[in-house]
Amino acid sequence: MDSQENDLIVPVVNEELHADAIPVQTGGVRVTKRVESHDEVLEQELRKGRVEVKRVKTDRVVDGPQPVQRVGNTLVVPVVSEVLHVEKQWVVTEEIHLTQIEERDTVQETVRVNQEKAEVERLDEAGNVVSIVDPDIERHTLASRSAPETLVGRRDASALPDASTPKRRVGSSSQSILKNRPDDLNKTR
Repeated sequence: MDSQENDLIVPVVNEELHADAIPVQTGGVRVTKRVESHDEVLEQELRKGRVEVKRVKTDRVVDGPQPVQRVGNTLVVPVVSEVLHVEKQWVVTEEIHLTQIEERDTVQETVRVNQEKAEVERLDEAGNVVSIVDPDIERHTLASRSAPETLVGRRDASALPDASTPKRRVGSSSQSILKNRPDDLNKTR
C-alpha cells in the first residue's frame, strides 16, 4: 500500500454571507390644497375734474375781436359785439370765465382676496393617516436640521416600524437590486 492511499484529505469549507436590501414602502405623504377667501379694504384716492362757468358783464371798448386768455387756472373767452354810435367801436359786453377745479375724494372698497392653504398628512404603508404635519413646526424642523432625518429623529415615532424587526433578508437567494448596475461597478463587488 501506498502512503498516498492512507492519507486522508479533509476539505476546508468557508461560508460566505451575502445580504440584499429590499425596498419596502413604509408610508407616504398626502398634500391637500384648499382655497380660503378673506376680505381686504382697498383704499385709493380719486380725482374729479369739473369746470365752473361764470359770466362776467363788461362794457370795455376794444379795437376788434379779442383772443382767448389764460389767467392762472381760469380760461377767459371774450365775447364781442359791434355797437352803433356815431362812430363804430368794439365793446366787450361780456366775458365767460371757465375755471378748472380739481377735487379729491378718498374711496374705500372691499375686495375679496383668495389664498390657498395646503394640508399635509403622513400616511402609513396601508394608506391610513398617521399624523397631520403642522407647517410651522415642519418649517422650524427643516431650518434647524443639520443632518438628514433618521428613524429616531422623526417627530411621530409611533408611526415607525419596530426597530427590532429589520427589513432585510440575510443569505437570501433573491436577486440583488444591484444586479442591474453597469459592469464596471459589478466587478468591484
